[in-house]
Amino acid sequence: MNLATPFFVALAAVATAFAPVTAPAPAAELGVAWSSGDSYVEGKAFEVSVALTVGSEAAELDTWRLGPAAFSVNGKKLGERKKGSLMLPAGANMQLTFDLGPALADAGIRGGFKLACEGGETKELGFYKPAPAGLNFMDPAVIATGDLASYQVLLSTNQGDMLVEMYPELAPNHVRNFLDLSYSGFYDGVLFHRVIPGFMIQGGDPNTKDITKKRMWGTGNGPRMLDAEFSSTKHVRGILSMARSQSPDSASSQFFVMHATAPSLDGAYSIFGNLVSGFETLDAIVTTPAESAQRGQPATTPIEPQKILSATVLYAPK
Repeated sequence: MNLATPFFVALAAVATAFAPVTAPAPAAELGVAWSSGDSYVEGKAFEVSVALTVGSEAAELDTWRLGPAAFSVNGKKLGERKKGSLMLPAGANMQLTFDLGPALADAGIRGGFKLACEGGETKELGFYKPAPAGLNFMDPAVIATGDLASYQVLLSTNQGDMLVEMYPELAPNHVRNFLDLSYSGFYDGVLFHRVIPGFMIQGGDPNTKDITKKRMWGTGNGPRMLDAEFSSTKHVRGILSMARSQSPDSASSQFFVMHATAPSLDGAYSIFGNLVSGFETLDAIVTTPAESAQRGQPATTPIEPQKILSATVLYAPK
């Protein structure tokens, strides 16, 4: 997706739709709201959406507000704020979406930071380094089991981010599988197709990328099947564990994140990781309104898709 395109479209629309007016209102008449992900991964795209709303009187808009220069990192502006303005009529609304990634890369960020949009709120964001290219997580001769704990996975969803740490000491083959599927992009675009408050959210089925396969959601697998790696670790809030069918050795790509403690699962499913952060995202996903995927089934399928936008493997040595 070309993230720059919406910006230029919006700019062209402003130039043609708004004729010059007089008597601009004070700056307080311009409302600013913006949204983004919770974390920036070095070298990756970082999409931001900005909404500009004019109040009851016309307002003058500086054109630098239409791009990265409207933002600042830890108080330092992300670009030159060149002169130029547009006059917007009362009640006008503008919606802009663009990639802030290149500007953040140029800012030399090396850790968590504060991102602000002029006139809007300030947001604290995490900073992460992606795992290097060319890794083979499935080969123990390349990445030893003891080194698997040096990798985490950032699950970016439409509700926010969830950061996951790995437990190779409990389930090394499940960790390898999850890292490999995340690294290869297998989970990008996959839905959390099953949500049960007070229990868990389940995702990872490739069938959920296709709405025409809705009757098959929950039956899809990845490129391999895994032997069980059960442990004595408890299924408590934040734990990641692998879904399976009746056979203990049938886990593949589907996983679940515990919303609350469930002793009935202990010793019967392979726990392989845990949430480091993003519990508010977990809560938002599990409480989204749901419906039945098929007649006679419980209402556990989110009405609005709860999507994994990307699963990024991070190198985070302990």
